[in-house]
Parts: sequence; structure tokens; C-alpha cells
Amino acid sequence: MRFSEAKAYIFDLDGTLLASTGLWYGVYAKALAHFGIDMPEDYVAHVNHLDIAGGTAYTAARFGLACGAEGVAQVWRSIAGDAYRERIDLTPHAKELLYALKSADKTLAIATALDRDLAQACLERHGVWQLFDAFVSVADVGKDKSSPDVYIAAAEALGAEPSECVVVEDGFVGARSAHAAGFFTAGVKDPYSGATADMMRSVCDRLEDDLGGYLADFTQNP
Repeated sequence: MRFSEAKAYIFDLDGTLLASTGLWYGVYAKALAHFGIDMPEDYVAHVNHLDIAGGTAYTAARFGLACGAEGVAQVWRSIAGDAYRERIDLTPHAKELLYALKSADKTLAIATALDRDLAQACLERHGVWQLFDAFVSVADVGKDKSSPDVYIAAAEALGAEPSECVVVEDGFVGARSAHAAGFFTAGVKDPYSGATADMMRSVCDRLEDDLGGYLADFTQNP
């Protein structure tokens, strides 16, 4: 199957549709600094595929923080919340690709670790929230993206089998689990994801620098 031939498309948010992974890198670093901790090199790769509850629980446990996950979450949200509501942009070509897919009568879903309230506020501001037929978070399925459950639930919500769906991801953990579950996995490069291009190529059916590579499938003459 080629990218343009799928029945349904399932999108990650942070780093894929939203230019927000740089924000989260800063959130992680600032939050750890708040607790007097220098951010370890492997930290981002461990938390990027988790939702806020999972990421803050991991953080509190790893560093033995007396405030617990709730205290870490308060710090994260205080740094990130306003950015999603007011400042976070879409990634290059995201809006054009989403509209091209809908014009081609494709169904669209979100599969994300981001909380729904932050996602909806940002996507509504950019005029694309209404294009999605389903929203599924890792909190909804109770498993992070090391399991394919969030993608499978999104496919079911769209009435499609994994083999009929494209999963678009910037993260290695999510791309690996989606690929193993039988989805066509379309990768995009993201310098903040903790994944190298070689890592992404190993788990993606196709890898592009950004979403413009996939948009070209719908805008170029055959």
C-alpha cells in the first residue's frame, strides 16, 4: 500500500501535527531544574510517549520527588498550558495535508499522549479540530505508546483494520509499536523526539523530513 491509498489516517500530535516537542523539551528541562535536577540524556526518550499522568509519575519515581506525580504535573501544566491555548503552531504543511486528506474522502483520527483539553484548544485555534472523526489518548486505553492499543482503538473508531490505516508519527516508540501491529507507518523527522533518522527508518514504511513530503502525493500529477 502507498501512503495515498489508505482508507484512514491516524496522527500523533506533538512533533507530528503540532510544533510542540521543542516546548516539551523545555518543559522537561525547566521542571527538573525547578527540582534541582539536570536533565539526563535519556530522559526525553523515556517520557515523550507517555501522557502527562504517566510522564509525571515516571519523573517522580525516577528522581524520588517527595511532591509525587501530582506536584510534577502542576509544574508541567503551569509551563505548557498557556502555550497550547495561545502559541503552539502547526508543523509545516500539516493544515494543508489534513484538508487534502478530507478532500480525498479519507477518515482521520488522533492517537496521542497529549491530554484532550490541550489538544482541542490548540487544534480549534488553527481551524482543524473539526476535520477529525475520532480522538484517542493513551489515557483512554490505559497503555502508553510502547503498546499499539491507542492506534488500534483509533482504527476501530474509524471502522478500519490496521492494514487499511496509515499511522503518522515522529516518535520511535510509537512508530515501532504501530508498525509491529500491521499499520503502514509514515514517519516524520523531529530533532526533539530522541530518535535518529536511522532509528525511524528501521520502524517506518516511509520517512519524510516533514509532512510536505506526504502532501506532495496529493498535489503532484501522477
